[in-house]
Amino acid sequence: MYCPKCGKLNDDNNFRCISCNTIIQPLQQTVHVQTSDGTLGGLIPYKNAKALSAYYLAVFSLIPFLGIFLGIAAFILGLKGLKFAKEHPESKGKAHAWIGILVGGICGLGYLILTVIFIISLSK
Repeated sequence: MYCPKCGKLNDDNNFRCISCNTIIQPLQQTVHVQTSDGTLGGLIPYKNAKALSAYYLAVFSLIPFLGIFLGIAAFILGLKGLKFAKEHPESKGKAHAWIGILVGGICGLGYLILTVIFIISLSK
């Protein structure tokens, strides 16, 4: 590589000219890439444990009879997880919290109503 200032021949890996000390190659810049949190692009809100717990409880609340207790717990934890996600947006988990609220609430209330109807029909 020739120096653009004095024309002296330099090695290709030289940063400065060996004759006039002019910079002939700029420093290579390092590019820093911010990586994700390592959880499938943020799909799993590990920073919002209440929302994540609400989600799993809501899924398991689909099991009959256990659904009463798990659904109510999912509903309560979903509300707390949603509040936490609003206060700390970096924690994510709003979708998990809403699933806990909706599915947990429907299953918990639905199974509770079915249980009450069943008990009333047995007592007649």
